[in-house]
Amino acid sequence: MTTEPHDDRSRRVVFRRFGGPEVLEIEERMPPHPTPDEVRVRVAAAGVNPVDWKLFSGQPMHDPYERSLPSGNGYDFAGVIDEVGADVGDWSVGDRVFGGLRYHAQADHLVIDPSLLVRVPDGLSLTVAGALNVVGRTAVASVESQEIGPDDVVLVSGAAGGVGILTAQLCVRRGARVLGTASPRNHDLLRRLGIHPLAYEEMLEAEIRRAAPDGLTVVLDTVGHGTVDLAVALGIAPERINTVADYAARQRLPVRGVGGAAAGRAELALIAGLLADGVTELPIDSVHPLEDVREAYARSIEGHATGKIVVVTGSGGV
Repeated sequence: MTTEPHDDRSRRVVFRRFGGPEVLEIEERMPPHPTPDEVRVRVAAAGVNPVDWKLFSGQPMHDPYERSLPSGNGYDFAGVIDEVGADVGDWSVGDRVFGGLRYHAQADHLVIDPSLLVRVPDGLSLTVAGALNVVGRTAVASVESQEIGPDDVVLVSGAAGGVGILTAQLCVRRGARVLGTASPRNHDLLRRLGIHPLAYEEMLEAEIRRAAPDGLTVVLDTVGHGTVDLAVALGIAPERINTVADYAARQRLPVRGVGGAAAGRAELALIAGLLADGVTELPIDSVHPLEDVREAYARSIEGHATGKIVVVTGSGGV
């Protein structure tokens, strides 16, 4: 086993009961160590996702996530390998990596099967990489589900959120004309990225018809809030509607629901490369120290974040 010096304690975010952000606590423990076929990652940054707070709130969910108490928290992470199991051959201490590990990400250290890891390319910060796992896989899978091309006119709902902003940019890169709903404060950002911004408002259907007089061809819904029903009202064929947010609509209508589960390491490496090259952006809404994880989730629950919210451990290398 190859090691580098490490502290004699390790923190992680836990919850012992269900509720709001107030249930999140910082627990200190002895640092975990990998088995011969695992590696340990010194976590630098971990993303905040809406699914996290839905899990620790205890609310019913359509996806069958396992939940038990007490539990760790978080899924997305990025950091540096600082311990390598004896049987691991392709990874070394010092490698910068990112990925996802449900209920373990928000911690100083985690141990993981290295087959789940993706290398962080040069030019990409660990802060952004730590926010990428869920939104990156979801955006790529959603766009791939519709085989977006230059002939498409696409509406992306929630186009300034973590999933939406990557989804919209991927569509632009494929040559499509892209309209995106977002709060007015984010409209300049969307314009800069080549996305036609639309405000959430009662007259949204009329605004879409004005902005796309020949009609939309695809709707990619990242937030719900009636987007699927609006797409149907606009005459979009159900098979050309993909929602990663409106589970009820997927029960009622023959729309698609392709999300992050349809994408893996290759798709994450692809989007990480685009971000590292500067041709795609993932804005970081706010960065919070691990000790302020409650504030990070309060910000997420408000629902007005631009891009992603991240917690950092203070381990350096971000």
